[in-house]
Amino acid sequence: MRRTAMHALLLALSIAAVALAAQSVHESPPNAPSSGRLVPAAEPGEPLTVSGVVVDTNGTPVAGASLYVYQTDREGYYGVKPASDNRNPRLKLYLRSDAKGAWSFQTIRPGSYPNSRIPGHIHFEVSAPGRASKIFEIVFEGDPNVTDRMRSDPAFSVRPVEKNGQVTERIVMR
Repeated sequence: MRRTAMHALLLALSIAAVALAAQSVHESPPNAPSSGRLVPAAEPGEPLTVSGVVVDTNGTPVAGASLYVYQTDREGYYGVKPASDNRNPRLKLYLRSDAKGAWSFQTIRPGSYPNSRIPGHIHFEVSAPGRASKIFEIVFEGDPNVTDRMRSDPAFSVRPVEKNGQVTERIVMR
């Protein structure tokens, strides 16, 4: 009986370790810029400019925060069609927030996964020394696949797209 309990505990710890490893974030190079282009200039799709700030819970800017962002193309593929591996996305960018916590990038509106009810989204992995990492997705207001659950789940940020293609996000690090 004691041996069974020990095996169960070891199994639970192994599963927890795998889950934590899956949540580890990609780290931007120390000299990564605070702004950039996530997609090639000729990438087809609706242009977007995504920008924002990284702040702490008091609203103080977090300089040098690492941001790794990635997304699908307008047809919902992470790789060159028909490949779609989100572990090796074609459209990705590494950034660091500037002295005021600001960051920005040019991209296109991502598409939903083919034959799915998943809204188009942009993945964010954000980290800063001494702070808990934050992993979330921006989904877009007006997308018919955005659910009420997404609106209340911190793993999602439902953002409007302004007429000029501007999307703004405030990232609060704890």
